[in-house]
Amino acid sequence: MLFVFESLVPYPMPWMRLGLGNTATLLALFLFTPREALLVTLIRVVAGSLIVGRFFTPSFLLSFCGGLASLGTMSLVHRFFYPRFSPVGISIFGALAHNLAQLAVVYLLWVKGAQILFLLPMFLLSSVATGFLTGALAFLVLQKLSAFGFFSTPILEDIVQDM
Repeated sequence: MLFVFESLVPYPMPWMRLGLGNTATLLALFLFTPREALLVTLIRVVAGSLIVGRFFTPSFLLSFCGGLASLGTMSLVHRFFYPRFSPVGISIFGALAHNLAQLAVVYLLWVKGAQILFLLPMFLLSSVATGFLTGALAFLVLQKLSAFGFFSTPILEDIVQDM
């Protein structure tokens, strides 16, 4: 449960998490289908929030909506643009969607003002950084799985050779 581990790590900023749990969703998307990736997303968000005591809180709602937006975006980018976008690129798109969805939920339910847009540059920059880290972690896992013969695709092997 990367989400639980991540909750023990100090946040770089009060509102910013690394998004390590999204690595599991990204791996499920590459190794299985979007349907299984959805199941992974739902299980990790619900189970993680139950374990850390945040089930049905605003934090849960933001994680849930962000996770669904991230998965939807990553699924579309993976389907239509892979291998032009590597797991790192796909992860960055997912992180952007996650943060934009969270801002939209905050706007719709709590803030209801344009002042929320002042957070947009920080959220977009943090999305690129955290999406890169999460995608790089997923890429390394896919690389190791491929090396051990658990996962093999010529496209992934081409990406690995290019790096």
